[in-house]
Amino acid sequence: MSGGAVGVRRLGRRCAGIVAALAAGGTTAALLAAPAAQAAPSGPVDAGVPLSSAVYGTNCTYPLTVPVNSSGWVTFWEIKPGLPPRFIGRDLPSGALASVTWVPRRIGDKYLVAVQNGQPSKPTPVRVRQGHGSGGACIAF
Repeated sequence: MSGGAVGVRRLGRRCAGIVAALAAGGTTAALLAAPAAQAAPSGPVDAGVPLSSAVYGTNCTYPLTVPVNSSGWVTFWEIKPGLPPRFIGRDLPSGALASVTWVPRRIGDKYLVAVQNGQPSKPTPVRVRQGHGSGGACIAF
């Protein structure tokens, strides 16, 4: 098994622990227990503001960006507790940002995470519902 796959499995377990702590009402404890920021990424994944302002839609497209303070490939992952992490894409940063396009495939509450040099970003929670439309006119209910 490659080092990248082991890192993603470890990342999935870490996010599952964060999810469990959040579900138990330990939001502050979960955030305080998160690993200290290291050489990359320098912030959470930004999925932009969906047209519906609250949820993202299946089969709609969204730009994901993450600020980084290091060089090297950045991989983006969608994590849903209880399922294996889903690879979204990878990018070599331009300046201090890495970006890919995300197309949610399944309904549910998830986390978006970027990994660079073995270091994960802070998980970004997202809610995905059924998408309607296409392109810039895609909305979710």
